[in-house]
This record gives sequence, structure tokens and C-alpha cells, in this order.
Amino acid sequence: MARRRLQLLPLVMRRMWMDIPTLPAPVPVMVLTGFLGAGKTTLLNQLLRADHGLRVAVLVNDFGSINVDTQLVVEVEDGAVSLANGCICCTLRDDMLDVVLQVLRRPTPPDYIVIEASGISDPLAIALTFRMPELRGVLMLDSVVAVVDAEQVDARHGYEATVIDQVSAADIVVLNKMDLVGEDRRGFLYTWVRQIVPRARILESTFGRVPLEFVMGAGKHRIALDAMAIDGHNHEHDHDHAQQFGTWSYTSETPLVLARLREVLGALPVSIYRGKGLVALADAPERRVIFHLVGRRVSLVVGEPWGAEPPRTQLVLIGTPDGVDAATLERSFAACHEGAPASPAQPAYEWVRAQP
Repeated sequence: MARRRLQLLPLVMRRMWMDIPTLPAPVPVMVLTGFLGAGKTTLLNQLLRADHGLRVAVLVNDFGSINVDTQLVVEVEDGAVSLANGCICCTLRDDMLDVVLQVLRRPTPPDYIVIEASGISDPLAIALTFRMPELRGVLMLDSVVAVVDAEQVDARHGYEATVIDQVSAADIVVLNKMDLVGEDRRGFLYTWVRQIVPRARILESTFGRVPLEFVMGAGKHRIALDAMAIDGHNHEHDHDHAQQFGTWSYTSETPLVLARLREVLGALPVSIYRGKGLVALADAPERRVIFHLVGRRVSLVVGEPWGAEPPRTQLVLIGTPDGVDAATLERSFAACHEGAPASPAQPAYEWVRAQP
């Protein structure tokens, strides 16, 4: 049924094409999945309340499950609840794509969209929706995040395949309720996830609390990453979660060759799970190229002209504290200056990093 629905979506899009809004930049979308009781709702509440500087639209299957402080609610209208911080929460009563487009048509469209997949749904079908050519320039798949109940994940009798499908589609796997398990169980969980999706980044959490800069590539978290890239040297992030990750930043005024860059990005170790920045590409010398990496998903998008600004590559990679090898990364990216560029570059490249 899900496959048939996806096949029909282009027809739906053609009927609605005239109603698709024109936006200055694609709105990033996170697909949030996880089995019933894993902790998706807790993470959704964090996204709605956090000081991320974004207007976030959260699309849920059951709004009643979201515990929103009534003092934050400023308007309730047509299945949408508007909050004082600019975020909104909508119920997926109708076709998912219809609801997304309705949200984009609002007088003040969101900066970021989070879609909650139901506890027994296949997130891959949802994620593929946002890869449709008709939506290019309007919506961009940012990440697929799977929340796993660390204590009960292997006790879902009769639903093992559903849980595996959810995890296999993920760029980031959040092991929630880690306060309830011991070290032996922790080792089992890491092995279990790596067997299903080797390239996904694993985050541990209690009560659904995760550092949002790891799962959102926009807003204040994007600004923080850009600031680290501009800094131009290796350092630990000044943040409460600094002990959980290390960073490496790279700056160069020599253009990079696309073919070499794709090789380097595809070969990055699993310990590197987030990257952002601008690239000066020899294959598209007149325009900025926007680099984005989350988990195993990588994208390079040709953006606006450099104009009066001199072309310069500025990027930052984030990984585990002991998984960011600065010397190796420096050699790898320096090699991207070698070779002949292809001409011209495509408008966008997006791929999933190969399994190790």
C-alpha cells in the first residue's frame, strides 16, 4: 500500500502544483520514527520548547499526546496549535503532503518541519516523498531520526521487522532510556544498531534529551557550526555536551575538485556524523556550494553567486571525541585540490555514504 501511494504522489503533486508556494530556500524536514513508547513524544516536546531560534512545524498523528504548556498557546485553528515562540503543531488528519503544503502556505511559513511517523509505520516511504523532483526547491530532507527504547527494543514480539525497518532508514539512532540499562546492555545495543545500519550516528539519551545541534542542521545550531568553520582551527565546542563530541574545521581559498571531494566525503569514518559549510568548487567556480552531512546522508547544492566575496571553502565536521583525526582529515581535504574539474557541475548532489 505504501509503495502504491508513493507511485500516485506525482499525480497528486501535478494537481496541486499551482498551489505550491515559492520560498527563498527549501525548508528542511526531519522524519522522526520509533516504536510505540520509545520516546518520540518526549523528543518532540523538546523540539517545540527549545531555544533554537526557529519556527518549527511539528506534524503529529495525535496532538493530544503532546504535552504543550497552555500558557505557550496563542491560537488554535483548523487542526493547528500556534505557540508563542513561533512554533506550530499540526495533526496529520489528512494526506501528509496536503498538511505539509498547508503549513508552507501560512503567512509566516516554518523554518523547519518535523514529521512524526506513527509507531508502526515505515519511515522510508515518508522520507522518499521529499525526494520527489516536484518538491525540489521547496522541501529538503534533512534527516531521519529513529528513537529506540534501550530497555525494551528486543522485546517487541511480533513487531521485530517493524523496528528493524525504522532503524534501517535512520541517519541518527537515539538510544533512549539509557539510564535503565547497564554496560553489558549498552554494548549489545551498539552492536545491534551497527548490524542494521553501520553508518548511522548513535546518540544516547535519558528522557529524550539530546543535543539538538546533532539532529537539526538549521537555526542557531547552523549558526554555531558556521562560526566554528570560520574559526579555521580544531577545537572542542563550547557547550554542555562538549565531552560528547569533537570538531574539525577547514578553510581554504583554493577550489576543490568535485570528484575528489565526493571520494573524501564518501570515505569519512562512521565516527563523523555531522558536517556543514560552504565549498568553493572548481567545477562551479562562480557559485557557492552548500555542504551538508548528517549521519550517512551527504548533499552538495550549488547556491548563490559569490559576488564580491572571494570564493573560499569553510566547513566543519563533528564526530565522537576520539573519532576526529585532524591529521588524516587535513591530508584528505588537501588532496581535493588535485585533478581536473568536470564542467559544468550539476545543481545538486545527494547520496548515502557507502557501508564500511
